[in-house]
Amino acid sequence: MTDDTAMTLITALIRPHMEGHVVRALHDLHDFPGFTFDEVRGQGRGRGQGGGYLSSDTDLTYHQYLELRLVCRTELADDICDRIASAAWTGRKGDGVVFMTAVHKFARIREIGRHPEKRDD
Repeated sequence: MTDDTAMTLITALIRPHMEGHVVRALHDLHDFPGFTFDEVRGQGRGRGQGGGYLSSDTDLTYHQYLELRLVCRTELADDICDRIASAAWTGRKGDGVVFMTAVHKFARIREIGRHPEKRDD
């Protein structure tokens, strides 16, 4: 594993119908980092202005999102977050969130998983 280059994990929750916009924005990057998507559901921080939302066992409302995750060099992270946010923006409540987390170690399994006793046959 390597920790000589500062890496950042970017996680974004976006509306499912904005997937194509976000993917195109990421493909336009010179150093395309690769990414994964998962379908997730959740609730935002409130329901309407000034009020809270109390749910019951029979009244659970969830919003569908796509969770995008990618690891990139730290110096690229701000630009990538800006691209994701711009591409996913609709201007409506519930557009999603994007956040960054420091990655302390990073390795590709293809590079570190090889055992010396294995042969290429």
